[in-house]
Amino acid sequence: MEATETTETAEGAQPEALIARSGRYVRVRWIAEYFDVGLSTIYQAIDAGELPAVAIGLGNKKTLRVHHDDFAAFEAKCRVQPSAVAA
Repeated sequence: MEATETTETAEGAQPEALIARSGRYVRVRWIAEYFDVGLSTIYQAIDAGELPAVAIGLGNKKTLRVHHDDFAAFEAKCRVQPSAVAA
């Protein structure tokens, strides 16, 4: 996908150029949509400490955001390496 394309999400259009920059935070919903998995899958990864997140707000009304660098590291960690095939 080129950096100038946009992605439609529940939050509206998000320019990929903004998502891809270091120093940016992404929504948990965006990550779930990116991987095409349920929100609970991403929240489980956060709860397990596999995906660092920042909680913004007080009490039970906290909003979670994930730093793009942490998202990229999580994606790299999730990559499946092809197994060696015996000849």
